[in-house]
Amino acid sequence: MSEEEVFADFAARVPLAGAVVAEIGGAFPVALLHEHGVARWYSVDPNRAAQTDPSGVREVLAAGAEDMPLPDASVDAVFSCNALQFVDIGPSLLQAARVLRPGGVLYAHFGPIWSAVDGHQLEYVRYQGRDLTFWDDTLLPPWSHLLYTREELRALLRTGVEDGLADAVVGHVHDSTTVNRAFFEDYVAAALASGLDWIEVATSDHLDYEIAPPAYDAALTRPVDLAALAAEVSARRGAPTRLGVRDVLMVLRKPNY
Repeated sequence: MSEEEVFADFAARVPLAGAVVAEIGGAFPVALLHEHGVARWYSVDPNRAAQTDPSGVREVLAAGAEDMPLPDASVDAVFSCNALQFVDIGPSLLQAARVLRPGGVLYAHFGPIWSAVDGHQLEYVRYQGRDLTFWDDTLLPPWSHLLYTREELRALLRTGVEDGLADAVVGHVHDSTTVNRAFFEDYVAAALASGLDWIEVATSDHLDYEIAPPAYDAALTRPVDLAALAAEVSARRGAPTRLGVRDVLMVLRKPNY
């Protein structure tokens, strides 16, 4: 779903008139919040400057979702659009459970997650004055974040792009703290451990762009056998792991007691 569709779905599920909401990541437009009669909207995002809009409705809290600077049981809903793949999911859901009032709802739509064909989410990487994006800069072959070791990936990419760019991409895949590298099963486990009730969890494997990487050396390219790769990842993790989940909708509710 687009950001507009995500917000519309959230607003259809949660009465926003007079509500206090904590947003994990991002800062939805103030005009939209006024349109829905939101009383207070806290945007919890460590990558934004702390500020409050002149109307006093939206306040940006420059903090991570893992340590929300909000009192216990202080919000009616926690909302997140395209951000949970960037946070430490276990502590973040526990924080959401803490700040929600009884009966309050957590609504999150996010992806691509690490279980996806493009789970590396090449983004927030700057090279030679330009920001790379995974949907425009399809430098990584499908499943390469799971198929190749660091040196295998570096050797492969250097056959199609300049060394500096290859190194920047490899650094993102293997070392960046931007994405959390959580598989779908990790999100499920975190949700179950959060103390929140499960309302809905839905997934999609839809890819809305074409992955068209450069012509890399075929001798260094590993064939993709998804069943074999899933078995390899499962063995590496010590737990059954399904591959293919790209986007996730998660709706949880704090018990009314």
